Amino acid sequence: MHPFINNLSPHTGHESGSVTHDDDAKERVREAIDIVDLAGSYISLRRSGKNFVGLCPWHEDARPSLQISPERQTFRCWVCNVGGDAFSFLMRMDRLDFREALEQLADRAGIELSRGRGPGSDVKRSLYEVCSWAADRFVDCFQNTSLAKSAREYLQERGLTHETLSASAVGFAPNEWDWLLGQAQASGISTSHLEQAGLVVTRQDRSGHYDRFRGRIMFPIYDPQGRCVAFGGRVLPNAPPDAAKYINSPETPVFSKQSMLYGLDTSREAISKSRRALVVEGYTDCLAARQAGIHDVVAVLGTALGQKHARLLRRYADRIVVVLDGDDAGRRRADEVLEVLLAEPVDIRIARLPAGVDPCDQCLTAGPEAFEAIVEEAVDPLDYRMRETFERLPQDASDEVALNAVESVLKILSAVSPRSPLPPSQRQLRQDQILGKLSRRFGLSRDALQTRLKELSRSRRVEDATSLNEGHYIDAAELVPWDREVLSAIVAAPEEISPLLDRITEEELAAEPAKMILRATKSLIAAEKTPNLNALLLELQAPELQGLLVQLDESICEQTHLDQNGRLHHLSEAVDRRQADKTAWQTVRTLKTSPLQPDDEAAMIEQLVSARRAAQGMTDPKEG
Repeated sequence: MHPFINNLSPHTGHESGSVTHDDDAKERVREAIDIVDLAGSYISLRRSGKNFVGLCPWHEDARPSLQISPERQTFRCWVCNVGGDAFSFLMRMDRLDFREALEQLADRAGIELSRGRGPGSDVKRSLYEVCSWAADRFVDCFQNTSLAKSAREYLQERGLTHETLSASAVGFAPNEWDWLLGQAQASGISTSHLEQAGLVVTRQDRSGHYDRFRGRIMFPIYDPQGRCVAFGGRVLPNAPPDAAKYINSPETPVFSKQSMLYGLDTSREAISKSRRALVVEGYTDCLAARQAGIHDVVAVLGTALGQKHARLLRRYADRIVVVLDGDDAGRRRADEVLEVLLAEPVDIRIARLPAGVDPCDQCLTAGPEAFEAIVEEAVDPLDYRMRETFERLPQDASDEVALNAVESVLKILSAVSPRSPLPPSQRQLRQDQILGKLSRRFGLSRDALQTRLKELSRSRRVEDATSLNEGHYIDAAELVPWDREVLSAIVAAPEEISPLLDRITEEELAAEPAKMILRATKSLIAAEKTPNLNALLLELQAPELQGLLVQLDESICEQTHLDQNGRLHHLSEAVDRRQADKTAWQTVRTLKTSPLQPDDEAAMIEQLVSARRAAQGMTDPKEG
């Protein structure tokens, strides 16, 4: 039995309560969204016959294995067996629950939804509201109180204008332990909500709470939908030397710094137009670039640019340019991101500013042209790694140090994604060029370097395969024949299947996924709805079940020898045979265990023979 079966939740969307909007709204949204348009906003698609194909975003896909069917409005990857509809596509791409996906697609389609109360929806809604309220308080403090005088002066000295700061809702948290707590009390905001949003912290030494952000310039962080979800706080120059320069909100149900970027909510359109994303390190760097007229820029949230960030940006950009300070810290941050970023199928470039200069100074002092010139000179990560390796290596380096340097370059080279935008021939040329440079610089044979590179690449592929297998997607071929026959009939003939399903129980099916699909089908029939593929995909939100349904649908379309009536006829005969087998088994059991009169025994034997003949599809001779 497939490993995911034991872990699969038995609930459909309705039973679990995760869907709080009425079915009519879900159906209207589904009909309004074209899955080709939706998927095409995330990945490149090309037409292949009546379908569209593209590189699967959920595994290392060298050839297009993701298929989009505009006719059935479904997607399926033929390698990792991921499949579903527009809702499940968005849920997987953006890691959303069904309600969030429904709301986003409704907004995309211009459909108004009545807001329901699913599990967690109240918590998230309160977090959005509390963060928005806090942002307003911080802005008011920054703009209208003497408490923020030094903060205003500092930002003005950096060259940021009032218009820029106001447009980005920059605020200030006074250097007081309970300023925000006092504001909340006056506004009727509960302390528990502040704590859930990460705005206050529980005291360790005594009861009560204190403000997390104190004496800091506050930068509100918005999700891609423009909802305030967190804050970044920067100290002023006169802060104690041991104070962290930046602190961010902690992880909450609506905020993860590993998958969010500062400014993306307002830069998405500019990034989509330019097809590039400039990534800087600080909030003020991002604001300065925008003030200088460079709008396709975002900032990381106190972390290195990671895989989730790259995947988020590649929805909008073909090229990501990481802009680093020209100091040792910038060099270290480049080391942190290279291997991760090269594994993503997007053009990555590294731009290094002059020593002692940050992007904010470069934009506002030297001007946008000077900043753009540095961006234009951004280099390929492999070239950057080679240059840095050679520059750092002492002339009298020991063999061990030299081999470590070679290993660092080969590791970066092995990380290059097979889905890189470069053609395979060009990737091979770059690889040969780098191996040649390493061979000449360190006196190593190209064969030895090539062997080590293959070992590193093989190890990386094993890790990727292990990560892929954690999804536990079931293949329709793994189902026992009876389960597969029942499910195929449901998908192929949803309008005529109802009478047959009255004769099939869950207990007759072997696999839990098959039982869950049968249960959902009967639930739809009971609600007087046709259990077609789209209805089942809405009813069953587990990705494993959706993938299985799409597999069955694809398989049915390929089987041209069986039409809808033929499939129902086969299933009906199979149900008859199974029922006859069951009757025969019960008769044999009675003959073996119960004392009977001769006439009764003869009648039962005759009944057994008839049941056996029926099970074999034979006609009783008396009926001739």
